[in-house]
Amino acid sequence: MLNKRILNLLLFLMIFFVTSCGLNSSTSSEISSSSTSSSSLSSDIDSSSTSSSAKISYEKDSEGFYMLEDDYFKNDFVEDGKKMSKIRFAKELEKDYTYKQMRLFVGDKQIPLLNCKTNMSQRWNGEAPSRMNNSVAIVELDGIATFKLQCNFAIMDECIISPLSANIVPEIDDNRRVITFQIRSSGQYTIQLRSKRTLHLFVNDYKQYEEYKNQSNIIYFGPGIHTKDNSSYINSNNVVQLASNQTVFVDLGAIVHARFEANNKSNVKIVGSGIIDGSIFERSADKGTTLVPYDFQFSKNITIEGITTTDPAGWCYNIYFCDGVKMDNIKIISSRSNGDGISVQSCQNVEVTNSFIRGWDDNLVVKNYPKWSNRNEQGFTKNIYFGNCILWTDLAQSMEVGFETVGEVMENITFENITVINNFHKAIISVHNGNNANIKNVIFRNITVENADVGNGDGNKYLIEISVEYSATWSDKQGHTSLGSLDGLEISNVVVLNGIDDLAVSIRGSVDSRNEFKGSEHYISNVTVSDVYIYNKLLDSSYKHLSVYMTKNIKFEKKFDTPTGAIINFDDVSEYGKSFSIETV
Repeated sequence: MLNKRILNLLLFLMIFFVTSCGLNSSTSSEISSSSTSSSSLSSDIDSSSTSSSAKISYEKDSEGFYMLEDDYFKNDFVEDGKKMSKIRFAKELEKDYTYKQMRLFVGDKQIPLLNCKTNMSQRWNGEAPSRMNNSVAIVELDGIATFKLQCNFAIMDECIISPLSANIVPEIDDNRRVITFQIRSSGQYTIQLRSKRTLHLFVNDYKQYEEYKNQSNIIYFGPGIHTKDNSSYINSNNVVQLASNQTVFVDLGAIVHARFEANNKSNVKIVGSGIIDGSIFERSADKGTTLVPYDFQFSKNITIEGITTTDPAGWCYNIYFCDGVKMDNIKIISSRSNGDGISVQSCQNVEVTNSFIRGWDDNLVVKNYPKWSNRNEQGFTKNIYFGNCILWTDLAQSMEVGFETVGEVMENITFENITVINNFHKAIISVHNGNNANIKNVIFRNITVENADVGNGDGNKYLIEISVEYSATWSDKQGHTSLGSLDGLEISNVVVLNGIDDLAVSIRGSVDSRNEFKGSEHYISNVTVSDVYIYNKLLDSSYKHLSVYMTKNIKFEKKFDTPTGAIINFDDVSEYGKSFSIETV
């Protein structure tokens, strides 16, 4: 499967680059520059590599890794008059937290790999039994770093490093079972290998969050493990109760087992390069046990930056009736039932940027809910923005508005510059209006889908699914209402690189057939679908897997000769040479 995907991606990119030349001068220039950068990167790796075509037999250590030459993981400090790169990471992890099938090196220093659970099952189960071990590494970087990833299994020349737009060319030494690659910008990366093994590499800017250490009214979690048994900040229910004007700093190397709550608070911050881990908490859908790591309700001015969250025992972020939420550079890996990434409900002025979500349920989701204290008081949603995010969807939808849309106002919802590395289950782009919301101005713009292998398990085969209709499963969950509408939908500059052959697109309003609302018409109006390319073919009204019903003023357009998909800006590191320093905390 992985080999086929690599071949398909290479073929598409070759066709894409060839057809782009001469069509748009500025874009063509950017592609040429990008290709040159990729070639030079490959050259840098080759020149510093000690790999050889000669086969050498190696003995294995107690964990099954080859015992390589004494100088293989060496520090190549080269003083060349350019700026020195800096890299910083935790010293080590406790043995029970360590992933044991890979080792990551920069120079001769080993970067600790946190074991985290992922779930490649595409069939929902309340107990989520089909989980497997995978790995997470967190570093802070200023400049350029060359990494060596050693495996205790055969690589078989199968490796994809995403996002593909980063142009990271791995060198695979299958004889030594080592992959060498360079990172030249902060961001979130996945190194995908055979048998569903993945390294999630999260690269923050060097000492990016140090300024927060000096703030007043701070809760500080330093390197090490933090639980209710050793931290005075975590109460007996595993909860950190946040006060207004309070900052939580989770430092690089910290692993915190807790839930963070803010109810009717303001000016709360949670920042840092550390980890919030839910693996020790029970999640049972059958028993109703859960522990959502972040629960913010009726609060204002919430800031969350840098934090990585692994194995939440349910939803990850529950944001409910809040105003003014900023989330930047957050990372989520979930694998258990109802493992939604970021759930925004009846909120205003929410901004999520530069983040990574791998979810075992909807990744980014916007809903309207009533107030639980008074179900007659319905919520409203306005000004929600998701930008420069990377998604991996093992179950459910990647970018979802709905199904629960109780409350008439849902306006100005934008998904922009989004890369979907994998989606294996349901729709990648979706709006499901199952209640009475009059949804207005929804934008999906600049989207790259690297692998649309949707429809596995009990999933469906939608790239795009837009509907206003009653759902027997979802519409009555939060209140029995009439149906609403959708007015103003833009889906533009979408590039699908690889996936199934019969990706479907559905844009459908409905006529309500329920007795109390019988015959009411609910339209999707003012829809623009422009520059959507599925495997290098423009989506238009003749697409054979397109379904359109109960729409007004729907247009399929081509505005640009060269689609770009997600537009990701990477750091300029031309001033850095080959010298570097390593700091552990």
